[in-house]
Amino acid sequence: MISKGGKWLLFLYVAFLALLFLMCSTDLIIREPEREIYQIAVIIEDVRSDNYSNFRKGMDQAAMEFNVDVHLITLYEKSDVEQQMELMEREQQDGADALIVVPADEEQVAEKPMVVPVIFIQPGFMEKTGAGDIVIDYEQMGRRIANEMLGNMPTDASVWMLIDAAKQNGMDRRFLKGASDVFADAGCRTRVIERDEAAGFSLSAEANGRNEKVMLLAENAEILSEVSDMLSDNPAADGRFCGLYGRGNTVPILNDLDRGRISGICVTDDFSIGYLSVCLAVQTLEGKDNIPIMADFYYIEKENLREPEYEKLLFPIE
Repeated sequence: MISKGGKWLLFLYVAFLALLFLMCSTDLIIREPEREIYQIAVIIEDVRSDNYSNFRKGMDQAAMEFNVDVHLITLYEKSDVEQQMELMEREQQDGADALIVVPADEEQVAEKPMVVPVIFIQPGFMEKTGAGDIVIDYEQMGRRIANEMLGNMPTDASVWMLIDAAKQNGMDRRFLKGASDVFADAGCRTRVIERDEAAGFSLSAEANGRNEKVMLLAENAEILSEVSDMLSDNPAADGRFCGLYGRGNTVPILNDLDRGRISGICVTDDFSIGYLSVCLAVQTLEGKDNIPIMADFYYIEKENLREPEYEKLLFPIE
């Protein structure tokens, strides 16, 4: 039989255990640290979101790992720098903690005064950098693909560089500059063919009366896809145009490379670029210093498209 004092001790012991359980279960003693959910806005210069599918996958992976909220915003018109700067200002005012920006115009966008950190994904080193930068050397990319073209070029062939002057951005210009320098050094004949806003490219008309082989270089993914489709619908052009090259890794471009319609492409590791851009934004918000990251690029032909290294690069699994 328990004494009266023993009953009180047992009651106090049970009460203590109950209190301890309640305190633990309601975080009164062991409180999980609250992790801030950062709001990160990504503003890209391209209206075609399929150009950024792998980039988006990389961002989503980083957002999940770092517990951040990332939302992607595209311009209504490609290379509309004024609209991009307006969107940067709007997102800042709407509470974004950091911005990730693919500049429509490097100089103007870099000069935009901002209170929140800005991570730039840029086509070359800018005089004014952001809180963190991922640099893609498009000029070197152009040099690489031009050298590959020269290695595959028939005797006495020329190169036509296909551009859209109305929508050209810094990436396009740097890419073409690198290629043009290589062709000039090699003494290769080149022409610049501009896209007509209404009619597109009239390559067959341009080739009429010219007894020469032509290799084509598209300055961006949109032109590369457009010309590939156009040539596939005009088999008679195959005898004159002996190679189509460019940059970009959209699904249509990869399919056309696999079919042999496109001869070679340069691509970036867009998944890693998207992932690292979010990492840089989070590190900046946590007070860490960042140094510019140089992004890799790769030259791919049909023969090596299915190699495991490139399959992982072009078709990443989140």
